[in-house]
Amino acid sequence: MKQNLLKNKALFWLGAIHLFVGIVLIFYSFFNEMVVLGINSMIKPIKFALSIWIYSWTMALILNYVTDTRKVKIYSWVAAVCMIFEQIAITFQALRGELSHFNRANFFGMILFSLMGVFILTITLWTVHITYVFIKQKTYDLSPVMVLSIKIGLIYFITFSLFGGYVSSQQRHTVGAADGSRGLWFLNWSRLYGDLRVAHFFGIHALQIIPLFGLLISSRYNTLKATKVIWVFSIVYLSFVSLTMFQALAGMPFFRM
Repeated sequence: MKQNLLKNKALFWLGAIHLFVGIVLIFYSFFNEMVVLGINSMIKPIKFALSIWIYSWTMALILNYVTDTRKVKIYSWVAAVCMIFEQIAITFQALRGELSHFNRANFFGMILFSLMGVFILTITLWTVHITYVFIKQKTYDLSPVMVLSIKIGLIYFITFSLFGGYVSSQQRHTVGAADGSRGLWFLNWSRLYGDLRVAHFFGIHALQIIPLFGLLISSRYNTLKATKVIWVFSIVYLSFVSLTMFQALAGMPFFRM
């Protein structure tokens, strides 16, 4: 696995750096006194650092099987620039005790959030393009089951990345109240109102969950049966994520306790 990851140095180091940053921020959070929306301000940059780490290494593995190496290289460096900017912006604002997203309190906050939107849109469009390149490819050094799993994972990832754009357009992630209500530990999803981050989270992590499921069943069933199982699992998974989305839009919490 390590050897495969190292084939894409840009994404490997992007992930490794963010894993390191996430660990450092976890330790720093015990000493941090800044609070944003009622919680330790380091929680958000920690979540983003870990998420970028997982995304980077997942894409590094997937892109090993894209034969158009020029586009893979461009995509990898675009991802590195965009993700590093996002992490710096989020961490910088957290250290100041200010919001990085939906910040309308001052001109600097609004400009920074707008720039974050530009970078996220850029990497999303490039992900659409690299997904198209992967899907239209004729041959793969992978089993048909894994190819199907990755295609579905990429499509779901893009779909719910775009849903993240909808969340940004609402200028808040809570439905039924202002952001900052009592939330689940660490994830901080609202326990009282609808929270659009739930569907966004499960949707984008289809990029890992569906291919991992494909890897699990590909060794247990023949290609025909495994393909059917993947389709069933993918439909059930999409139904679940869609349910969390409609639940949030209706102002209902994902988990009340």
